[in-house]
Amino acid sequence: MINSKSSQTIIRRYTCYFASDGRGVLPLSVALWSLIEQAKESTIYDVRILSDGIPKQEQVKIKEMVKRGSSRHDVTFYEVEEIIPDGLRELQVEGRWPRAAWARIFAGDLFPDVHRALYMDIDVLCCVDLAPLFELDMHGATLAMVREHVSHEGSHFNERLHIPLTCPGYFNSGVMLVDLDRFRTERMKERILEYAQSNKAALHCPDQDAINGALCESIMSLHPRWNWSDGKLRRLGLVRTDRECWKGYPLTDSIQAALEPGIMHYMGVHKPWLYNYRIDGKRYEDCMRRAGLLEGKRLPGFKWGIWLRRILRYPLCVHARWNVQRLAKKLNVEMPTHE
Repeated sequence: MINSKSSQTIIRRYTCYFASDGRGVLPLSVALWSLIEQAKESTIYDVRILSDGIPKQEQVKIKEMVKRGSSRHDVTFYEVEEIIPDGLRELQVEGRWPRAAWARIFAGDLFPDVHRALYMDIDVLCCVDLAPLFELDMHGATLAMVREHVSHEGSHFNERLHIPLTCPGYFNSGVMLVDLDRFRTERMKERILEYAQSNKAALHCPDQDAINGALCESIMSLHPRWNWSDGKLRRLGLVRTDRECWKGYPLTDSIQAALEPGIMHYMGVHKPWLYNYRIDGKRYEDCMRRAGLLEGKRLPGFKWGIWLRRILRYPLCVHARWNVQRLAKKLNVEMPTHE
């Protein structure tokens, strides 16, 4: 981060990075547009993209799009095809887990000038300026991530990945705030690579499992609003008001995340850049239109059967949001300001 003063405004510069191959150009572009669109005038992003074969012409288009959105942000591409070891490529399931995801663990080597950086998957949408996230006190942790599951006896991950019950849980690696200085000095990359090679048979989500298994004691838990999935909204609406925790977080934190997400992560097979019935898909579609990345009236993949299912699900979505708003009112939940 670099601070400078101009009149009364403090300018802050932050490093974000993504990883993608040529198939991910569209969602990568949407994620980038949402990032710069939400940035306040005091925020400058230094965006670094780990490219596993993104065509040069597409790289040029992405840079031009970002410049059109705001010329104060920088975009740099890093070619990473050669740095991903063959042993890691073999762990990826073709078509589901792109090998480019492994490139993010090499950020410490690729960015020797950066002290702290934020990694995001390409299927995210930034809903606010991310300065509050970057400014968090990491309390000596190497990584800060949102927890998906809490450690407990008989869990699907503790025994499989040899994660001790003393660790807080299993974390989603789609959004990671990384202390790159500690990542380098504590040889985190080497630990992840060694863990992946030693536990090949146990890895279901290869890179995410390896990060959790190798670094479980070095991860700080982030507020869930920094990696929120729209699919959680309906389940949250069914929670009783006398329940203190949900998914390992205070119930109030989950309500804040559902109603005012900082980063929306569109996990799962139904991606928002294709026509489907996702609960919060319109937010993504609107962003695509503002970025000039959607032509015509509808998203690609329209089918009448999907349209009907979308219409039938709409009342359920509205009811789910109403339930969460009701919970917020009963518990007097204050919404985050993101300041």
